[in-house]
Amino acid sequence: MCVNGHLVELSQDHKPNCPYEKERILKEGGEVIDGRVNGVLSLSRAIGDFQYKTKNPPKNASPTWFKHHHMVTAYPQITRKALTSDVEFIVIACDGVWDCRTSQ
Repeated sequence: MCVNGHLVELSQDHKPNCPYEKERILKEGGEVIDGRVNGVLSLSRAIGDFQYKTKNPPKNASPTWFKHHHMVTAYPQITRKALTSDVEFIVIACDGVWDCRTSQ
């Protein structure tokens, strides 16, 4: 988000190497090899990639249950910011864009 010409980051990377992401991956029986889940997947949050998700969740599992019980979770990071007249624009893009571009 650009506010009066200045960058305000609204998200952070969710890479398998991040301590909180790696902890979940390991707890669910996965490994982080060369920054990848089980040496294959370079991200730790995704809507698909069902082979990295628990096959039989509890019937009444809450959304936060899924955040903690998948090697790769679809649980989103949500950031709330006021949309004021100082906000010039917001960029919404796939995480792959930020692998080759800086937020600035």
